[in-house]
Amino acid sequence: MDPSSINPGHWTRQLLEAQGLSEPLIAGLTITVDFVVLVLASLLADFVARSILMRLIRRFVLRTKVTWDDHFLKEKVFEGLVHLLPTLLIRGFVPVVFEHAEAWIAPLQKGLDFLLVYQIALLVNRTARATGHVLEDQEQFKDKPIRTLLSVVQFLTWFIAILGIISVASGTPLGTLLAGMAGATAIIILIFQDAINGLLANFQIAMYDLLRKGDWITFERFGVDGDVISVDLTTVKIKNFDNTISSVPAKAFVTDSFVNWRGMQVANVRRIKRNLVIDLDSVQFCSDELLASLSGIERVRDYIQARQAEIAQHNVAIGADKSQPVNGRHMTNLGVFRIYATHYLKEHAQVSDEHSLMVRQLQPLGTGVPLEIYCFAKEISWVPYEGIVSDIFDHLIAAAPAFGLRLYQAPTSRSGYMGTNAGQA
Repeated sequence: MDPSSINPGHWTRQLLEAQGLSEPLIAGLTITVDFVVLVLASLLADFVARSILMRLIRRFVLRTKVTWDDHFLKEKVFEGLVHLLPTLLIRGFVPVVFEHAEAWIAPLQKGLDFLLVYQIALLVNRTARATGHVLEDQEQFKDKPIRTLLSVVQFLTWFIAILGIISVASGTPLGTLLAGMAGATAIIILIFQDAINGLLANFQIAMYDLLRKGDWITFERFGVDGDVISVDLTTVKIKNFDNTISSVPAKAFVTDSFVNWRGMQVANVRRIKRNLVIDLDSVQFCSDELLASLSGIERVRDYIQARQAEIAQHNVAIGADKSQPVNGRHMTNLGVFRIYATHYLKEHAQVSDEHSLMVRQLQPLGTGVPLEIYCFAKEISWVPYEGIVSDIFDHLIAAAPAFGLRLYQAPTSRSGYMGTNAGQA
């Protein structure tokens, strides 16, 4: 620096000149003293901010009954505001302290501008996080994608902060910089493609309400089966039921197919859809002896009596030949068992009577005729639900032989299959 650029009236210069020092040394020491004064002023301002202002703010927050300020204190929002004051104060004093060394003013102010941009971006992100916690505490926002929106805010904040730093470094206005970025769009998209894809996916997830924190989802492509624990800008984290954590790209929930079980959780019922495979050889018309035996079963007694009267009247009307059961109409053991299973489900305390309930036959297979149980359990938690399903099918499996029915199972040595093959060999 040119020593002549330092004003002869500068107090430091006058003091050093009185000591009889050389001109170059006086100029260097003057700048050094000015810089030390600035550093001491910044340290003093930061000490006052941390030791006095923050202590007062912390005491005030802890005494209030509201909870929002606790979140702002925890996320260091107030601390960020307090730390802005020393930076602004120092920046304002740079022209005063370096009044007689103007060459130092511009670079120091530019450096402080960098710091201000960073502090403001950090403050905005802290405020966003604190606001998110406040909203999550409120009942009406618990099922809203708050984390998704916060991720968008954080991404935009840091993007603008980076542009702000470039603007300060280059001396180009931010508006001009944004306008000039149009020509570099392809490069920007290439660099930030993951963030941009995640941002767009988050918008779609929030717009169409595809996913929320706490939802139970199944995503076969990624081997995911568990609860959503966070929805971030580029990834969705899921805690699987085996306690492993899976991270899935956010855009996959827009482009691929997955199952969200939220509807089941909202309805507070869980579907049961399972089959009993009946051996076709055991399906037959009900004989009088079988009907007499089945009439002792309370759940089908009234049904059998009503159907017997209806069928007898019909067969008389058409003059059916009773020598063959295929003539006219007759009940089958499978049909009576289907009615029994339906009444059993309707009487079951843990099966919902407000949702669909039926027992139906499906298309016969090589293994037999499937009898599908379709209803909704009142329990949605995994362990209680499986207990209800097991109880239902334990009972129906044990009850089937009373109707003269056999359930299909693969041949085993106990069924004589092995012995038959051995004899043929």
